[in-house]
Amino acid sequence: MPEDNAKKQAADFLKSLRKHLGAKLPKQRVEQWISEKGKAVKEDLFVGELVLKEISEYLKLNLQCAADDVCKAFLAESRNARVKGLASRSPASAKRYLFTKLGVNQKKIVNLWWQKDARKGQTTQSCPDWAFREPCPHKVVFEAKLFRNRGGERARIELVNGIYQCFYYRAHPQTPESKRHPAWNYDYACLFAYDVSQNQDLVNAWAELNQKVKDACWDSANIFVMVLPTAKSES
Repeated sequence: MPEDNAKKQAADFLKSLRKHLGAKLPKQRVEQWISEKGKAVKEDLFVGELVLKEISEYLKLNLQCAADDVCKAFLAESRNARVKGLASRSPASAKRYLFTKLGVNQKKIVNLWWQKDARKGQTTQSCPDWAFREPCPHKVVFEAKLFRNRGGERARIELVNGIYQCFYYRAHPQTPESKRHPAWNYDYACLFAYDVSQNQDLVNAWAELNQKVKDACWDSANIFVMVLPTAKSES
């Protein structure tokens, strides 16, 4: 399949996933869930209890393969998702890397790198929130964010952080399949960001982002940005 056609199909697949998640996770449902769980609910619980099962359902509906293969195609950091049979393995990297997805704090890195005790964290294993692999035709690694009421400036910072973290995952070199770890050979990365702020600060920040930057996310970096609830222009 020509590369341009494959990339277009991957974009269509992710747009369809965005539409599916938007329909299955309306803001009212998410807000009610947060209210029941408590205001301090964390991002990983949101992903583990609400998001992953809807993604599994999407894969079942859209992959032309058996149920076991759907599970094989879905990797998730959430152990509960693997126990329930939604996902097959963790997407954790086989290798440990020099930097983390949080960016470069030079002073902290210097303090770590020159320590003689190797247990102090000089290198870090990457573990994205979830990923798609074969037999899914599109190999994608995902970073998830849950955004609350922290204002427009914070929303812009969170978007930059999330896109950077996707870029970080895309920068990892390929590694083969092993007994302990799946292959790391993703063609694309996707930022899944859900906005529960009162004023839709994250949705607005994405809508107002310079179009050249938006285009470069996908065209240059193979990063698909999925902000929910979707703005009218992306519905």
